[in-house]
Amino acid sequence: MKLNQLRSIIKEELKNSLNEYQDKFKMIGTLITDINDRNQTEILSDIRSLAGVTIVGSEEPMAYADQDKSKFKSILTVKVDGHPWITKGGFSREKLEDVVADIKRVPGVQGFFVKGDDISAL
Repeated sequence: MKLNQLRSIIKEELKNSLNEYQDKFKMIGTLITDINDRNQTEILSDIRSLAGVTIVGSEEPMAYADQDKSKFKSILTVKVDGHPWITKGGFSREKLEDVVADIKRVPGVQGFFVKGDDISAL
């Protein structure tokens, strides 16, 4: 194999691997909060302040009046940018588990559940 052919193959492989690398993901999950303890706006604000979280959208699956305020359910859409992890050695889909764990630690959050198929690259 000639040197130029080898260079061409290496360049092509590098280009393909860079195209496959994803640094932004979206996950959709069910958020359960106690809004008697803290209001939803404060909880969502704390989630937005987590490392890597860029956008948080919330939608209620049922009417506010019909919900149990101690187990308030909402559908949460979270977009995560990998920049904080890229600078520290790498970002992958598995890092989203850390984001889920961080969301669960926010005061007022009782649970956050995401199915694997509700995670997608952007």
